[in-house]
Amino acid sequence: MISFVPVKILEKIIYQKSVVAIGQHGGKVDLERRNFNEEEFTILKSLSPRKQSEWVASRDLLYLIADRPDRPQCLYDPLGKPYLLGVDKHISISHSALWCGAMISDFPCGVDVQIYSDTVRRIADRFLTPDDVLFIQNAEDDLPYLHMLWGAKECLYKAYGKRKLGFREHLFISEINLENQSALGEIIFEDIHLTYDIKFKLLPDVVWVYCLERHGLASDLHQQLWSENKNF
Repeated sequence: MISFVPVKILEKIIYQKSVVAIGQHGGKVDLERRNFNEEEFTILKSLSPRKQSEWVASRDLLYLIADRPDRPQCLYDPLGKPYLLGVDKHISISHSALWCGAMISDFPCGVDVQIYSDTVRRIADRFLTPDDVLFIQNAEDDLPYLHMLWGAKECLYKAYGKRKLGFREHLFISEINLENQSALGEIIFEDIHLTYDIKFKLLPDVVWVYCLERHGLASDLHQQLWSENKNF
């Protein structure tokens, strides 16, 4: 029988009423030895073994940072946005190979983890605005920055959670500060204009990006008021 190697939290960040984390897992899961509900088990049986481990790991990481005595079901609303049943919090999850990310907050949020891949270059024209192109054109290696921009827009899309958004047409990244690893994100769509604080980390193997919708807070992610627990 295959034993599931628990998720290891590599970094957890707490900001006001938000928690975000990145982790790694062993890549194997024994479905018979886990306490899945019927809906979860049905979903898992439809996935490949690799996708099963990614699916489970991202949710295990979410439950770890949620720090609840129970294990509420992680479900999806009609538009595909995840939520915890009976929990009045916004959540976001992500996985890429043996990496996973999770976020829980009182405010709309998004998290994205991506291992580096040349695929992002082939799809760049689907998500880069002219300003994005200007930002990366002088980079000696554009791959990390392409992933950062793609991940940031994925985070905005997840935080909004209502689809109908074009990555080039409606999602904008500006005020990118490589030293502070921060940026400003905006969704401009019809009569909607939402603003998000973005943080990113260009790690050796992956890009980790997360965002939080602004709600007139006295301080935001750009102010570096994070309490970090690093294990890298």
